[in-house]
Amino acid sequence: MMLVGRSDIPEPQNDADVASAAMSNLRILFVIDSRFPGLGGAEHQAVKLAQALKARGVAVEYIAPRVLEEGGHDGPELDGIPLTYIDYPHIKLVGSIVLMVKFAAFLMKNREQFDCMHVHVTRLLAATAGVVRPYSKIPIITKISGFFEFEGGVLDQRKRYYPLNAVLRLALRNIDYVQTISEETREKLLSSGFREDQIALIPNGIDTSEPPSALPQSDVFTIGYCGRLREVKGVHVLLDAFAHCKKTRAAAPIKLKLAGSGIAEDDLKAQAKNLGIDDDVDFIGTIEDTASFYKSLHLYVQPSFAEGLPNSVIEAMHAGRAVLATDIGGNHDLIEDNVSGRLFPAGDHEKLSQLILDCYDDQDDNVRMGNNGRGVIEADYGMDTVIDKLVGVYSEQ
Repeated sequence: MMLVGRSDIPEPQNDADVASAAMSNLRILFVIDSRFPGLGGAEHQAVKLAQALKARGVAVEYIAPRVLEEGGHDGPELDGIPLTYIDYPHIKLVGSIVLMVKFAAFLMKNREQFDCMHVHVTRLLAATAGVVRPYSKIPIITKISGFFEFEGGVLDQRKRYYPLNAVLRLALRNIDYVQTISEETREKLLSSGFREDQIALIPNGIDTSEPPSALPQSDVFTIGYCGRLREVKGVHVLLDAFAHCKKTRAAAPIKLKLAGSGIAEDDLKAQAKNLGIDDDVDFIGTIEDTASFYKSLHLYVQPSFAEGLPNSVIEAMHAGRAVLATDIGGNHDLIEDNVSGRLFPAGDHEKLSQLILDCYDDQDDNVRMGNNGRGVIEADYGMDTVIDKLVGVYSEQ
């Protein structure tokens, strides 16, 4: 990739200056193929990455789809970063075609404006970019989170012969790099036909400058979950486990806080009521200050049935909280069982209940796992480390 020179940049004197000069020339288009700004981990991670790149001197812009009748954030900026929306009608098939055509037109019109594009969530827009790649000449990096793409998405092996998925897979062959965030997802990509040299294993990143916080000084042992309230997230399993804990230890001062919203919220509230635990479960809705949420907990639980590399687990571990997570996906990358947290079989509420009570009974061990978890995040998931790896990939194009 040929970078455009600028006369106001001093002549680099060493490797650090060379790297800094390269970054200050980079122009990256962040393509967000979902509702944006949004509640999901992919959207939050895209914002964090964009801000970190901006702080390094990289020029970043967003582009995202928007259903015509939704409205919402009007742009032209989001927290100081330019944002363009592609409006399309919410009509099955027709809407997808309109979205893809308008995005292709945008890339062709702006083909001289960007050195690279980074697509977050690999769906229609990644495939569209692949189709026009020979003409737009804009190098493409697309992020595979794991769940969305492999469970019903373009990389679902069960649907690889569906006409639309077959076309999308063919278009993805023009992708320059695929960013994967976990080892399990990397193996899935290889089995789906992607080349080893096409895959960049770069995890989600977090600002690790925040100092650790002590556990809350409260007699009430507080357990938490933060994320979408959908069946795949397994929150119903957590409610069953919590109810089992309350039944087993009726006198134990244990409370559950659920942060987030989603289509399963009403069902989960009804479940809590039917289990007789609604007085001990707080549904606190969508939150902006996630750091304060994790600090309010003694223990974090991620009961999902499918995950890529969950930001919530990363943030909880960085806060120094022990994490109980299902034995799936990117959780393996983050947690070494009984060292930086505990793993349990997805859907097994009895095992989860046992682990919760173990953490309640031995809170010194709970602190040990929390401290070990923070060390893992500081060592491998700091935003500076992740940005260095991404800039290296951007600069290769």
